[in-house]
Amino acid sequence: MGFFDVVNIYGFLFAVILLIPDIIFAKTHRIDRSIFNNRAMLYIERIGKYCSLFLMGINIGILEEGFTAPVMKIFWLAAVSIMTVICIVLWIFCFKRETKLIAYCITVITALIFMLSGLLQVKTLLLTFGFVYLIGQLYVTKKYMETK
Repeated sequence: MGFFDVVNIYGFLFAVILLIPDIIFAKTHRIDRSIFNNRAMLYIERIGKYCSLFLMGINIGILEEGFTAPVMKIFWLAAVSIMTVICIVLWIFCFKRETKLIAYCITVITALIFMLSGLLQVKTLLLTFGFVYLIGQLYVTKKYMETK
């Protein structure tokens, strides 16, 4: 089993690109954790996010088949590239002015990236954690935006 059988370079790059604005936001914005009255949802969001990011770049070999046709890889690269650019542009707008619409769009697009990646690569765990991320992140976004 070679290095490229375990690591999906493109998926890893997309995961890093998606994680950078999240880190910048966490460093530049003070978030009062007491606004989240449901701790379980916070853990669901974190588990969904970090497992999805991990599974984007690493092939663990459990419940994975890979792309079933070469055209699926090309479609995946194009679709995820476009959605990642849209997500980064939305993050830039979010840093300038936080609105509910922008926050929810970032959440949905990021979850779609995870779910589409899981679907096209036939990675059942990535697809599942994409849904987990969406559910948890919608809760976190809602609670955070209520304080704005």
